[in-house]
Amino acid sequence: MNNSNVNSICMKYYEQYNNHTDNQILEILKKRKDYQDAAVEAAVQIAMERQLIHSEQDLFSSEFQIVQSKESRFFPDISNAYQRQKLSGSIFRFIYILSLVPLVYALLKYGEGEMNLTYTGIATGLIWFLFSFLLNRTRNVVLFIPLFILLLSISLVIGVKIFFSNSFRYLDLVMLLIGTMLPFYLLLLLRKLILTKPEN
Repeated sequence: MNNSNVNSICMKYYEQYNNHTDNQILEILKKRKDYQDAAVEAAVQIAMERQLIHSEQDLFSSEFQIVQSKESRFFPDISNAYQRQKLSGSIFRFIYILSLVPLVYALLKYGEGEMNLTYTGIATGLIWFLFSFLLNRTRNVVLFIPLFILLLSISLVIGVKIFFSNSFRYLDLVMLLIGTMLPFYLLLLLRKLILTKPEN
């Protein structure tokens, strides 16, 4: 990218950020690792014009070094709208793929002639997909409740079957925990991303 393109991008950010409050500009500088270089450069320029900082060296002071909270350590701190959108899209794709698991299970049980489990698998997969689709469309956090309930219910049923199986294996239990905790964590992260409204 040549200098004219860099200056053009920087100017776009400058025009956009010039309408921001002092606190918003300072917040961008504190979380500058989440922003493009051109965006940070524009924010620095505005901050110097408003005498919020004297030079770029001020960014190395303790004021601009954010201490991560426990929540930030548990979840990535995404304050950039583009990054937030990309991560949300990836999680939604994973959630959609999860709906295929009970459907594949239903096909296997159909081959074994167990129609009750076949219908249960199909219904579970379709319900999971439906709530995931509605969540993606509406971004209504209330829809996380049935997804959590469905995930925990399936895990509980599978867990009971594992414990009372004649060939109990700890590996099965470990796989169940991983299969439960991963989507559970991703659902919590997605909820945080939906509730968080980064500036840019």
